[in-house]
Amino acid sequence: MHTFLGCTLALAVAPMLSAQTRHLFLDPGFVGESAGVALTVNPPHRSDIVLRRDQPWESFMITFYLSVIDEGGKLRMWYDARESTKIAHLAYAESTDGVTWEKPNLGIAEHGGSKANNLVGISALEGNVFRDPHAASAAERYVYVSTVFKGGGIYRFTSPDGFAWRRDAQPLLPFEADSQNVTFWDEALGKYVLFFRGWDRQDPRNQWRRVVRLETDRLDRSLPIQPSGRGAQGRESERDPFIVDEAPTVFACDERDRPDTDIYTTAIQRYPLAPAWYVGFPSLYRHETRGPHRNDGRTEAHFIASRDGYKWERYDRSPYLRPGLAGSESANMVYFGTGLVVRGDEIWQFATGYRTTHGDTPGREKQSDGVIFRHVQRVDGFVSLDFSAAGGRAVTEPVKVDGAKLRLNLDTGALGELRVALLDAERGAEIPGFASAECLPLQVNATGMVVTWKDRPDVAALRGRAVRVVFAGARTKLYSFRFE
Repeated sequence: MHTFLGCTLALAVAPMLSAQTRHLFLDPGFVGESAGVALTVNPPHRSDIVLRRDQPWESFMITFYLSVIDEGGKLRMWYDARESTKIAHLAYAESTDGVTWEKPNLGIAEHGGSKANNLVGISALEGNVFRDPHAASAAERYVYVSTVFKGGGIYRFTSPDGFAWRRDAQPLLPFEADSQNVTFWDEALGKYVLFFRGWDRQDPRNQWRRVVRLETDRLDRSLPIQPSGRGAQGRESERDPFIVDEAPTVFACDERDRPDTDIYTTAIQRYPLAPAWYVGFPSLYRHETRGPHRNDGRTEAHFIASRDGYKWERYDRSPYLRPGLAGSESANMVYFGTGLVVRGDEIWQFATGYRTTHGDTPGREKQSDGVIFRHVQRVDGFVSLDFSAAGGRAVTEPVKVDGAKLRLNLDTGALGELRVALLDAERGAEIPGFASAECLPLQVNATGMVVTWKDRPDVAALRGRAVRVVFAGARTKLYSFRFE
């Protein structure tokens, strides 16, 4: 347990999961012995534009940030928009299929002399909406934490329904976050977790933007953190200071990243199918080094994961989502929002895309920009253990058999295959009846394929026993496995 300027900073211990634990290859140390295999980040396999600008309050752009909540089959989205006067709005849309979205007339905020619009009355655009299971009252069921410009600090907004919002009287923090803050109630910790943008303008590689983290058991009072003085905005003195050394940095670009590259948004959240893991989809921002200022450039999204929220894995560092083709509506920037929607074998993620670069305000003045995509990923598909064409073998660390069948999420293509064996966790010997030679070779693309040994799929006799799982094959992507 650590204390940082009055806020508790606990190095989180991964929660023990119940039966049918889903084993993903997010921890590089989970594979203890291997040859001919590699961890690979996999992009979504389908992308569709699902929401466009069609209202006066969206006439300048749909802005970078959004959040989605899945409530009983209805998807609820809060997204940011700006009109031609640059006035900012938090807008609302809803859908049942993730593709067709309605922008209902909420009758809350006046625009152009009418309340017939989908605006919720918030002009602060740097937060994510989340449903708070730990809310003190029904009036605080929904929470949004955002910077209030200018000279306002970071505030909590609350709502009973996600439509009508009330801002707390006092700021949560006396800073400006200058990005999409990510805040949520973390059930495993029993605390609120806050991920904000941090800054280090002295970084010799110009990797200024980074990610800081705080934890607190309450959001209804100011956190005991004050500016150190290093984050002052200089010429823009009316703006609140950035967070610099007032909170611990947990994620930043490093020497393996290009100079003039840093972190823009994060979209960090718990993965609902394996809640021991935090996952994030940060947009890495490469700054343009020519011209009168450096706040211009393109972005691409990456994938990161962590058990404790402090140490993050980056795998092969390949992009999770690249900008689109030149001239397309995502040609230069992409940003993921929060919210992972699970539907059958798919995960739906929602993100914004842009023709223009970050600092191309004149381009957006000539032609408005910003669309919202639905990106479709297979369940557990973020990172795979890939077996080479020449063949590979991997042995896991011990896991407990907590089901009657072993199911794999894998894709062998047409030319690959995979075999499985179970080893005694202590002696390392193949368990009789579960040897690799007895395994029926798997040649399939499936998210829950049952492994069989001599036509026997039942592993119930091993329930409660610790085993190591051996995978041997070629030309195969293995995403996860589970006993059930």
